[in-house]
Amino acid sequence: GFNVGSALLLDTPERANIAALVGVNSTLSAGFGGLSALFVNMIVLERLTGEAYFDLHYAMNGALAGLVAVTGGCGVIEPWSAIIVGFVAALLYIGGTRLLLHLRVDDAVDAVPVHMLNGMWGLLSVGIFGSPRRLQAMFGDDFEYGGWVYNFGDGRLLGAQIIGTLFISGWCTMIMLPFFVWLDWKGWFRADPLDEIVGLDRSYHGGLVLGDSDAQPEYIQAMEKQRKAKKAAARSERSIGTHKTELAYNSDNEASRKTDYENSTNPNQRTKYETE
Repeated sequence: GFNVGSALLLDTPERANIAALVGVNSTLSAGFGGLSALFVNMIVLERLTGEAYFDLHYAMNGALAGLVAVTGGCGVIEPWSAIIVGFVAALLYIGGTRLLLHLRVDDAVDAVPVHMLNGMWGLLSVGIFGSPRRLQAMFGDDFEYGGWVYNFGDGRLLGAQIIGTLFISGWCTMIMLPFFVWLDWKGWFRADPLDEIVGLDRSYHGGLVLGDSDAQPEYIQAMEKQRKAKKAAARSERSIGTHKTELAYNSDNEASRKTDYENSTNPNQRTKYETE
């Protein structure tokens, strides 16, 4: 929807045709991405486990991967190219998901394979499949570059897309890596393992809106006991800190009184300090 909506804001006589093309390409890529992910995952499961079955969440994430991948070029590629983009997006999603599991990287919603990998693929697909006539309709007749498949000897558009991909990756890494390192140092980068076993709905938000979690009671009791211990330790630490502050204040006050005594020239004032 937002792809077509964005196309309607173009200032070109071909706006309506471009918007129609955007809608067709987005639908084709999403559809083939969902179907490809569904069937490819079924084949992989059959090879690995001997049992073939459809996993609906692969179809949904595959469709989302296709939408992510086609967004960059939905207005400048042909419909047959959108089918290829969606198919490759499904493969990248499945391969990326399994790679993260192999590396033991926690990505509960598959954001990396769906959005990062297919965002990169979407940028590169413009340089590969960008149609010269579609690009000219979008940017004007002076636009002389085309996708690599239309002219194997001209890789300028593909090269520009590669540079853009590398720049975006480097920029995001430079900005966000210190933030994630700081989160890891503070111990906030991920939840406590016991909280994960109980479930974040219960441990962070107090329970599920509908029904209850299936966490074992002993894990829930251990989590509550752990939290009470942490609160007690925090109160003890604050109490120790308050006591140290009071000691420091008394020490500074005594030092100030001693200095005033030594510097005083008034006999009555010195007698007052000695009495105190």
